[in-house]
Amino acid sequence: MADPVTLSLIAASSLLSAGSQVQAGKQAVKEAEITAQTQELGASQREVDRKERLATAMATANANAGASGIAAFEGSPLTILQQSIEAEQTATERDAFNTRIGALTTRARGKSAQQQANLGAFTSLLSSGADIAQLTPA
Repeated sequence: MADPVTLSLIAASSLLSAGSQVQAGKQAVKEAEITAQTQELGASQREVDRKERLATAMATANANAGASGIAAFEGSPLTILQQSIEAEQTATERDAFNTRIGALTTRARGKSAQQQANLGAFTSLLSSGADIAQLTPA
């Protein structure tokens, strides 16, 4: 038979360990959420950057066409401009899709880490309960 101090220490150690594991799981979810939000903000910034580049390209094409005496938004220059716009839209849509997938994956990893931490905490509690049961008289 173990003395009450030993039993108390085993129980306290088990509770502390389980609590730490649960906290680690919660932290993993928070970190995953922050990472996912950062990925989403990055995608928004890349979209803004692409739109700025497209606007600059359009202004340059207009200036070059005007200097050549060609109407910028007719015929060949218009076709090239439309292709540039379509390419930028496709790049934006692809980036948004990839970012959504990445953010979902990151959030899922955080939830998985939390589940594993909770399972570890439960296992620690069960193990300590078994240790205490062995040390106490029947």
